[in-house]
Amino acid sequence: MYGVEAEATLLDGVGDPVYQGWLMNLVRTANPHDYTNNGSTDVLARDASGVLWRDDLRDRPVDGQVKSAQRTKIGAGWGIYKLIEAVGNVGGAAPGDLIAVDGSGVQWLYLAKGDGTFATRVQVGTGWQIYNKLAGGSDLDGDGRPDLVATDGAGVLWFYKGTGNYAKPYASRVRVGGGWQIYNQLTAVGNIAGTAAGDLVARDTYGVLWLYQGNGTGGFAARVRIGGGWGAFSQLVGAGDLDNDGRPDLIAYGSGGTYVYRSTGSATAPFSRQTTSLHSGEGTKFNNVV
Repeated sequence: MYGVEAEATLLDGVGDPVYQGWLMNLVRTANPHDYTNNGSTDVLARDASGVLWRDDLRDRPVDGQVKSAQRTKIGAGWGIYKLIEAVGNVGGAAPGDLIAVDGSGVQWLYLAKGDGTFATRVQVGTGWQIYNKLAGGSDLDGDGRPDLVATDGAGVLWFYKGTGNYAKPYASRVRVGGGWQIYNQLTAVGNIAGTAAGDLVARDTYGVLWLYQGNGTGGFAARVRIGGGWGAFSQLVGAGDLDNDGRPDLIAYGSGGTYVYRSTGSATAPFSRQTTSLHSGEGTKFNNVV
């Protein structure tokens, strides 16, 4: 909270000064990839030895290019997880949290402390071995809380509504629809086109990227083709607002380089590509980027 006070006095000095004061709260938009509570995006990447690293992008592009301001080692032992996903604030604190699923299908929650590290993991589910893709961090039903979607081996997409309770972060699953086995990448990108809720992007096996706009009830409008050539990337990350223009952006990582895709606000051409020094020369170093 900030207090502001202003004083005005007539130039001829006649009369008493006039005062005006008020209080105001400054609230920044939630960023599901902010683990340090400084407002900027942090990108997490796991290397082949199971070490997890954090790059703070600081929301200050240099000469128009997004760059990492600092890389920090989070810790080792993350190789036990089949899936790791940034899920936004699921427990009520400002920083974003992580969900990880181990080889036995146990789902673990890592609450962010706000200093770039995470609290001791908490078991929040079992049976998650049936899923091969997770996408979290976006508010998909417009209730102000981040949700999670998952695809199973039969290609069914399931919606998990965020509860706001870290001990049980998701409500019982709801079936969205089938046919999602055609996609090998699924990413929650936030509301990039100005509709009722958060959106998804999905990449098919031909490298074509599709946009699914949230309808505000946990479902999606008919898909829109974004473009081809996205098979060059091994990871697509819904990275929050990287350039402070009010729209969430996308990071694409792969052996051919890492790029920032700025959101345009258009549903038919939602991204504009820019170069970045993030993960420069490290296109094959990481097997999980979130």
